[in-house]
Amino acid sequence: MFAVLSDAANAYNDISWPDAIPFLICIIGLYWIKVKIDTRAGIGKKKLRQLKQVIKEAIDETIG
Repeated sequence: MFAVLSDAANAYNDISWPDAIPFLICIIGLYWIKVKIDTRAGIGKKKLRQLKQVIKEAIDETIG
């Protein structure tokens, strides 16, 4: 398990900006697709509002 974490840390430290930008775009795109699937798969407006509230509270707690 620690070997996997070590490899992930090394990959994070070794990635250059020209390689990181397409990777970030890919991650953001995958997240956008996930959100679209969640909204179509039955998370209703009420649950979506509750989820947004939980996320906002978590962000507020981490900020201060």
